[in-house]
Amino acid sequence: MKRFLLSTAALLVGLVGAAVPAAAATEKTATPKQAVAVAVTRTARGEGGQSVFSLVGSSNRQQAQVLRLASTREFLALRPKYSDSTPGRYTYVVEAGYRDSTKKRVTVVDGTAGTPKVVLEVIRLMTTMPEPNMPDIPANFPPGFPFD
Repeated sequence: MKRFLLSTAALLVGLVGAAVPAAAATEKTATPKQAVAVAVTRTARGEGGQSVFSLVGSSNRQQAQVLRLASTREFLALRPKYSDSTPGRYTYVVEAGYRDSTKKRVTVVDGTAGTPKVVLEVIRLMTTMPEPNMPDIPANFPPGFPFD
């Protein structure tokens, strides 16, 4: 009986010991959210007009970096709003779309103390993105288009 209890205990210890590394490995290899699109809308307080910067997929390093940043734990942990009451500053609305069809939206007022660097870097990269070079796409419209 004593031998049976010892072998059962050894078996349980072995199973638990094998399960712990497997669970840790699953945690490390679990795919985090993967951003597939990012949009930044910039408006100025008290002024009309806005600018929209959008990205779907990536074809260069800067675009890939934006998607990587939007996929980080730091970005996913952001609060919905970082703002103060200082007039005349830009307001940025950053929206990220993920492969699992979820979305993340963060509003940032330029110059707000305590704004995390990750969202500021996404804004900087998006607003300084070079225009795409598309010389093969003609933009010739017939006379009177779209009106006569």
